[in-house]
Amino acid sequence: MDQDVQSTLMDFIPIIAAVVGAIGALFGVIVTSIVNHHRLKLEYKNNLKLKNIEFKRVKLEELHLLFQKWEIDLQGLCLVFIPVYKGSNTAENAMRLSTDNRLQERGDYQKLQTILQLYFPELMDDFSQMLKLRDGVLEYCRDKRSFKRPKLDELIKAQEAFDEEAKTFKGLMAQQASEL
Repeated sequence: MDQDVQSTLMDFIPIIAAVVGAIGALFGVIVTSIVNHHRLKLEYKNNLKLKNIEFKRVKLEELHLLFQKWEIDLQGLCLVFIPVYKGSNTAENAMRLSTDNRLQERGDYQKLQTILQLYFPELMDDFSQMLKLRDGVLEYCRDKRSFKRPKLDELIKAQEAFDEEAKTFKGLMAQQASEL
């Protein structure tokens, strides 16, 4: 090779090395950026999933609390009406007593239904069964009803059926929690 050509090539080696280095650095930045973007995307999805699970867990805890208050109120109503069937209290006193000693606040039942419908629609059929059993119990706790002693056994059976279904429903809520 000619001395001039070799000298000219030697002049370009630093430029070529700089260009190759710049291309390598640019390629490294691009790869790093793609990897970081992918990692951030996965992290975002994971955080969103965790927030959704936490949100559902909080709603499920609230649902459980509201359900227990509703359940205990119905049990209390039955207990208040037992003396009416035994003849040792009046229906009016029982109604007043049950109203005075309610655990639920106004709107709690609506909140319970809202949480069920919005976040746990898969439990609605089971809750509908609870409502039927509740209505069966309430039939024995109406103000204008005839409170004859033989009906007391029917009230107790209706309440026991409601209690059993309530245990099942709470089990379904616990299963929901374990699946989160």
